Amino acid sequence: MSAAAHHPRPKEACVTCKTRKKKCDKALPSCSYCTGKNLDCRYVAVPRRRAYPSPSTDSSSHTAAADLHGLTSETSGRSVQANRALTESPSSVRPALYRAHLASLEDVYISVQNLIRSTGEFIDDLTSRYFRTFHTHLPIIARTRFQDSFITTGSTPSPDSSVLLLVICLITYIPNADSGPQNGRTPPITRQSLCLATKALLAQVHGSMKPSVPLIQATLLLATYEYASGKPEVALATIATCARMAYAARIHIRLQCTTDATSRLEAEEAWNTWWGISISERAFMCEAGTLDQPLTTSFPSEEARLPVDRVILDRGDFINPDTIPDIPISACPTATNVGGFGRAAQTACLVDRMFKAMPIQEVTTALPLLESVDAKLQSSLGVILNQGLDRSWHYCTALAVTLRSLYTLHNHILHLLCQPISVSSRPLDEWNQSSLAALDTATTMAIDMARWHYTSLPAERPPDISPVHIYVVRAAMEHLRARRRGAAAAAAMRPDAEADSDLPWPETACEDLEMYLQRIEYQWVAA
Repeated sequence: MSAAAHHPRPKEACVTCKTRKKKCDKALPSCSYCTGKNLDCRYVAVPRRRAYPSPSTDSSSHTAAADLHGLTSETSGRSVQANRALTESPSSVRPALYRAHLASLEDVYISVQNLIRSTGEFIDDLTSRYFRTFHTHLPIIARTRFQDSFITTGSTPSPDSSVLLLVICLITYIPNADSGPQNGRTPPITRQSLCLATKALLAQVHGSMKPSVPLIQATLLLATYEYASGKPEVALATIATCARMAYAARIHIRLQCTTDATSRLEAEEAWNTWWGISISERAFMCEAGTLDQPLTTSFPSEEARLPVDRVILDRGDFINPDTIPDIPISACPTATNVGGFGRAAQTACLVDRMFKAMPIQEVTTALPLLESVDAKLQSSLGVILNQGLDRSWHYCTALAVTLRSLYTLHNHILHLLCQPISVSSRPLDEWNQSSLAALDTATTMAIDMARWHYTSLPAERPPDISPVHIYVVRAAMEHLRARRRGAAAAAAMRPDAEADSDLPWPETACEDLEMYLQRIEYQWVAA
């Protein structure tokens, strides 16, 4: 009697066939595909799960959706009632609860596959969408190396690479608003449920292995998703954890690898990841309600090298180290060889100086420092705007961070101007008018961008706009309304003047910003 006769036939395809999307004949001890390719064939036992079917859902649908929506009270810290509220579908078909309990780290990839399968989309489509869109704004993952780890090799991806894949899919997954139960099938997972399940799975991997670059990247991308979803306080907490992991993994120190191209690619990927943390934390801090909250990351020195751009990282051709641009942070802002991610790093350096000056209580000391930062931010803004429309997408994050920091800086200056003194031989009224003019200019730019993007971008598409733009638009709307209130109050004092006579924006400006905000929020806000 053969050895296979002593074992029941596997219920699911082997890990290799699942990864490569091949039809598996489930033969023992090795399937035909793995035997022909001389690959290691391994079957993962499917644990028995308790399902909670509704009267209109058959048992087969729960077998396919065993890793679906929501979390249990043990993993989320919420009550069972809260979980039911999060996972309950408005339709008559209620999806099963996802229970994020792992017997071992070997189960991570299977759980990730099941969660991605619950979206109704393919892994290849979601990852391709990510590298085509959001990767432009935060190039921290080497595309070729990432794809090789999931396609070329026959082994099961590591737990940290698996959760990175899941977060990438979370970012690019946009549920169809019209999707619902069809022929008794469970509807696709909601984005909110996928987010909760992703966070639970990521937390378990965090607690089970040492910090690694893929694990740090997954945490950074999750923080970005939380920030884009309108939760900057949560994002700051997540990125603080990310920064501590980065320090533990020593990626804040750029390695000088001279051995081979693979090692150099890994070093550049780690260095870009550290830059992504530093840039993102300073962008997130613009939404913090208090200046007492310290930054977790220390900004690199001005002699440190800027990150490599997306095109170089994706090419992965690091055989010759001389092909890697060696541009320090202190490079002239008008230098033409700095890419979009490098510009974002230079802008973040200025934002770092801004946050160091803002807590200074002495106005005569703080204002000159802020004025110096403002001049450099505006100079950098001019360089970014001169790139032209054909390259504007590559500088989207740099532009958004610059505008958002200008709002933060000048609103802070306006709050400082409450003492009857002169600074640098300039009366405070002149400082006030200068900040108002800068905020008016930033708002005009935000309105122009909103109109152009709204008319040129499809209504439903993956997130190829930096999430920082969400907060730029919100800051523009807040300033516009404040200026109109001020103009209305001035008109009340002068009945012969019109309320909006001194404002450069039409009546529909706020509505235009609101329409654009709804469109870009649709790409990010959990649905």
